Amino acid sequence: MRWTDDDLSALMRSADPAATPPDASPTPVDVARLQRIMAPEAATAGTASASWWRPSARLTRPGRVAMRFAWALPAIAAIAAVGFAIAPLTATPAYAVTPPVLAVERLPQTVDQVLASSISRLDAAANQEARRDAEVVRWALRTDGKDTPVIVPEWQHWVWNPDGTGQLKATAGASYSVTSDGRIVDPAGEAPPEGTSIETRQQAERYGFFRDRPPSDPVALHAYLAERTGLASDADGLAIWGAVSALRDEWSLSPAQQGAALELLRDAGGVSLLGTVTDRFSRAGIALRVSSVDRPQFSATVVLDTTSREIIAADIVYLGGNTLLDLPPNSVIGYSVWLSR
Repeated sequence: MRWTDDDLSALMRSADPAATPPDASPTPVDVARLQRIMAPEAATAGTASASWWRPSARLTRPGRVAMRFAWALPAIAAIAAVGFAIAPLTATPAYAVTPPVLAVERLPQTVDQVLASSISRLDAAANQEARRDAEVVRWALRTDGKDTPVIVPEWQHWVWNPDGTGQLKATAGASYSVTSDGRIVDPAGEAPPEGTSIETRQQAERYGFFRDRPPSDPVALHAYLAERTGLASDADGLAIWGAVSALRDEWSLSPAQQGAALELLRDAGGVSLLGTVTDRFSRAGIALRVSSVDRPQFSATVVLDTTSREIIAADIVYLGGNTLLDLPPNSVIGYSVWLSR
């Protein structure tokens, strides 16, 4: 379907009034639109429960890494909730509008074997203190009618004060574009210089979502996440991953805490083994796929460090079957890369 300028103009006005500054955080309308797209049965019904989304307050500027949460919270947006205005993509044919998927090499193991060895390795690791100083590099799709697709990773971290309040700081990473055959090339359009400060609505002092230190026992961790995110007692793996990824955004978790998170994913089900990968920062990892019966149009690719088995990265993948997204199946619509600080 081809959209006229009038169609796009009307859509953008409905999603984000012209008075909104270009660098503003996503509006409730933006968030609601993405909720509708990624919620269960959205492809056929157009509306559904969004109990697996993260809090909208964590969202950052759309188009840079609006996929702050999109996997799990009633307070909206936990599976990297993207605050972007959905419209059919109008990218120049020479370029893809999303990053390439991670290249996978098969492993001669089962997912149960990988999870068991990972949990065992994390539990046996030296006792480390969790720190509330996580740094994440992320990107999320924004379809705003622009013809030139430019991917701008965003570096984000919280700066905390002694009283527990803090500020979310964000800067632009090195921008790039992706050719239709998957090659990464220089930006094919306007892009902010690397290191440019990105202003968000969350730069006012606030507490964040996980002020208290997370527990390292799986049962206690589930209760902790449920209290702070509304995670259901019978949440599936995709919902649990959303809550865990939200936590991972604020805390550099200890190995024991990450082992507990993997236990929650294992026990919830919906986890399969993809294989070995190299993440977007050239780190060797093992990729797991987390899927959901309720949300079959989307999955999460969770990457564990090959050696330590800590959680180092995740992609959000569109699998197809959603009438509101004009994308080929298996398109990466958002990614997060967690860094050690």
